[in-house]
Amino acid sequence: MHLIYLMLTAAILLVNLAALGRLFSNYFADAQLARAAGTLTLLTGFFFIEHFIGLGRLSWIWPISTLLSVPLLFKHWKTGGWRDELPFWLPFAYVFAWRFVFPDIDGQSEHLTDLAFVSNYISGTKLPPVDVWLPAYRFDIYYGFLHYATALMGRVLALDAGRAMNFGFCLTIALTISLAWSITSHFIAERWKKGLLIAALLVGGTGVAPLLPVLFEPASNDQAAITQLWANTRFAGLYDQQINTAAGQALFPKTEGVTARELPLETLSYYIYLGDLHPPLAGFALLFFALALIIRLENEAKAKPLAFALGASVPLLLAVNAWNLPLQGLLVLGWCVYRRAGRQPYYLKYLIAGAVCAQGLLYPFINSYAPNALSAGFALVAAEDHTPLRQGLAIWWPVLLLAVLALSQGSKNQLAFWSGAGVLLLLALMEFVFIDDPLSGAYNRFNSTLKWWSWLYPAALILLGSITLSSPKRWQQYLAAIPLIAICAYALPQAQYWRYHPKTSAGQFAGDGWLKNDFAHRAILNHLRTAEKGVVLEGLDAGSYTPASAFALHSGHPAALGWPDHESLWRNQAPFIQAEAGKIRAFYHASLPNAEAWLNSQNIRYIVWSRFDQTRGPAAFSQLKAQLEPHYAWRALVIENGVEFGVWERRF
Repeated sequence: MHLIYLMLTAAILLVNLAALGRLFSNYFADAQLARAAGTLTLLTGFFFIEHFIGLGRLSWIWPISTLLSVPLLFKHWKTGGWRDELPFWLPFAYVFAWRFVFPDIDGQSEHLTDLAFVSNYISGTKLPPVDVWLPAYRFDIYYGFLHYATALMGRVLALDAGRAMNFGFCLTIALTISLAWSITSHFIAERWKKGLLIAALLVGGTGVAPLLPVLFEPASNDQAAITQLWANTRFAGLYDQQINTAAGQALFPKTEGVTARELPLETLSYYIYLGDLHPPLAGFALLFFALALIIRLENEAKAKPLAFALGASVPLLLAVNAWNLPLQGLLVLGWCVYRRAGRQPYYLKYLIAGAVCAQGLLYPFINSYAPNALSAGFALVAAEDHTPLRQGLAIWWPVLLLAVLALSQGSKNQLAFWSGAGVLLLLALMEFVFIDDPLSGAYNRFNSTLKWWSWLYPAALILLGSITLSSPKRWQQYLAAIPLIAICAYALPQAQYWRYHPKTSAGQFAGDGWLKNDFAHRAILNHLRTAEKGVVLEGLDAGSYTPASAFALHSGHPAALGWPDHESLWRNQAPFIQAEAGKIRAFYHASLPNAEAWLNSQNIRYIVWSRFDQTRGPAAFSQLKAQLEPHYAWRALVIENGVEFGVWERRF
């Protein structure tokens, strides 16, 4: 029954998005661009409005919009127009399969962070919303457009935050891949070539991917598969120090005497495995939207709306993923220089109009976010922070080869020449300039390469790959296919992960299976879901990447405190956050003085005692039970061999 429900929900989503694309088809002849433009226009409009008035739950919309969508699509689809949706539907189905089999939203990676972001917006209150990880404060310290969009979809379809997050993940990647299809279709007619380029995005890794079997022992179990999945992305400075084969250690000797710099590059395929609905995903979509617009402007009669949308794509990054704003700005500026050099129009008025319009719609967000944004400027890369040559070549050789092939087409193909030169210039710029954020030492360039390399790599693959695979010279086509096929070797550890990784939560699309699979935690979660809204207190272990706040988020309540290390970073290391974290730890060890006064000050309504807490400090339970008795009622939801698990509820 649940699978039928999910399939019906997906069908409603896809039909409505197809109809939205049809409404914009008069301005964007390409169906993929029309769908993306319509979606971004709708989302930006709602984002603007809800900074003035919260629209609440919007579940009344989908029956009306679906009834209107069906007749709008009927004639078009009857004549074969449904095929235009396949570049969107097929990647959606692929990513949906991943999320259906591995749907957990847990303490790994940024899962709970993203769930908290979606939960901030799911109630539909006036923006900026209350921060569910720090309920006394507003969530005005992060660029949350992706999570707002996901929550808006959840509000329309009456989804909880977990299901909305997993559906939003599928939609964001499907949108990105459909735009990549739009780019490749401009250059290439052969389906196998377009399929190879899409496969390079969906399952391909970095240039390290074909080397993984040489660098690491064969993946014959779950952990070995995960090691190779991570090694592809976090190779330079981390996994290059963990190579466990003789041949691999000869290729990449361990760094001696100095601390290796961690220089990550996250691919779309890595995100699909990881399941993080994090801002870089929306950054990919906006990047490919801009690239698709640029390519269509090469020979599109309806140039004005395309140029307007291209201009709007730049300031949108302020709310989507501000790290990539300089890069997208350089991309559009470079396109203008390229068009001017070729004595072709670059529609400056429409670019500016689009940018101004988008900036105006985002102004309410910027007004609340800018005063709290972390201040970090550009800086030059120090000698010890440069990318090691071997590691750099291992990661980037596919792009370098494609760039050389593009440049080899000469000045007769201006687009190929400018694209190849532009990619190489940007890569060189990233090697000498970085964002000087609070991280230091081994992590000095961590965030810069994480955001910038991850932006440039897929853009270069699709753009340069499309140009070189469409070369009139067969030898260039064959050489271009080599790196694209090679990086698809990353599909092997993905397949091994599917084979070996436990599938204990398959089908539990709300992402709470990892909790519900434990009967004590299932009882706590189900009880909180039926309880009146209130602040939930949970125990803390480390400062981040723990199960802390999972019960609150998965049951729709605010948490007394989420991950303190994350909240501290976002709020300029405000000392009270770590101080509160220390009080929570002391409380769960029954050693917090004046605990009742502190609980009152934090407006704590529910206190969870789970298996996590029992493992951490079993002796504290009886002491807490006695301390809390005057003001909190204990609900023992599960008793296992004399050990109680449940929730304390404030007495009123």
